Amino acid sequence: MAQHTTGEDRFVASTMQLLGWAQRHTRALVLGIGVVAILVFGVRYYFDYQHQLRQAASTEMRALRAQFQVSSADQLADRISAYLIQYGNSPYAHEARVLLAETLLQANRAAEAIEPARRATVDISDDVLSMRAAFLLAAAHEEVGDTASAIGAYEEIGSSARSRVAKSRGLEGAARLYAARGQRDEAVRLYEQLVELTPEDAPARALYEMRLTELRTQHLGIRPEEEAGPEEG
Repeated sequence: MAQHTTGEDRFVASTMQLLGWAQRHTRALVLGIGVVAILVFGVRYYFDYQHQLRQAASTEMRALRAQFQVSSADQLADRISAYLIQYGNSPYAHEARVLLAETLLQANRAAEAIEPARRATVDISDDVLSMRAAFLLAAAHEEVGDTASAIGAYEEIGSSARSRVAKSRGLEGAARLYAARGQRDEAVRLYEQLVELTPEDAPARALYEMRLTELRTQHLGIRPEEEAGPEEG
């Protein structure tokens, strides 16, 4: 007569099979558990280390901000450079590059300011620090005599900035440099944009209109006093 196998019997049999397999593979189980433990420890250590790194980067950045107005530019620039070597991947690296570019410009090291300013110019339209970096980049190019690159940086601000003030400053910088290079057509184009962009009651609008008139009369070979006509005696 066949024996009837109950659920309990099947459970006991499965358990015995599992124990038998465990006895035959004890070493593999121990190694597997050890690997899992190491992985768990490694992940926890990594996140703890990253947290400590961010905390240290934040503390040092606060110290750099405090020193910005009181330390010598050369000393502060060296300290910020060291900060970027240690914390270059931290959330504060972006601000540190802007601070470094500004400090180098103050130290009359414009050529060195170009690279950190360029790296910090990430998103001019939405990021205040990137906007600040863009102006520093333009100023650094202008300081080293690279007028074409300075114009490009200013025009990028003029085309990308959302703030009317920032856009005007960018266009004005590019227009000024175009005029200085004798590229009057380009300067006129930008001053026309500035006039259109600036409210009628803003003092800057009259200045832009005056500059625009000067450029147009120079282009025609007419001096402004001649355009106004001879004075009555």
